[in-house]
Amino acid sequence: MTLDFHALWMLTGVGTVVFATLAAASRQARAATALAFTVATLASAWLGPPPADAVGLVVAGAAVTILLRRRFAPVAPLLGGGLAGLWGTMLAAQDVPLALAIPIAAAWPIAAALYARRADFAPPRLRDDALVVLTVLGTATALVPGVTDGWRAAVNLSVQSPAAAALPLPAWTLGVGASALVLGALYSLWSRR
Repeated sequence: MTLDFHALWMLTGVGTVVFATLAAASRQARAATALAFTVATLASAWLGPPPADAVGLVVAGAAVTILLRRRFAPVAPLLGGGLAGLWGTMLAAQDVPLALAIPIAAAWPIAAALYARRADFAPPRLRDDALVVLTVLGTATALVPGVTDGWRAAVNLSVQSPAAAALPLPAWTLGVGASALVLGALYSLWSRR
């Protein structure tokens, strides 16, 4: 499993609980969660998980949008159900039987929605804090693929063949370095007069 997979796994697990907690306690919200869960489970089981950077951007954007504009909070059940469905197939990818992974993933939004009915479970300030954490986690997940690709490129560029490592430093690199040093010193002396 790659770092991208683990970042996406953590984002979907945390996002499921946060968005399911924000969902209104209504039949429409429960139906939206169930529909999004089913669609995401089938799509990710058939097509595989979506790219981590895309999911990270969507989750971070949704968290910021809900945090700043509460009128968009009715989207939370769709996000919670979709992330739960994706999380279930990711559990299955880690050798959890699919017949067990799907109910485990479905249990989290159900439990969060049930507990969210209690006033002392997640007060509004805690929900706002959870959205901020989800924004940071989504942004970090979106950055992970680029960072790992850059790291791999840097490692590949630093690997040299033994024949190239035995060659002396080219003369032009010494000339450019020495020229920059001398010109910098002359400019420093000239600017202080």
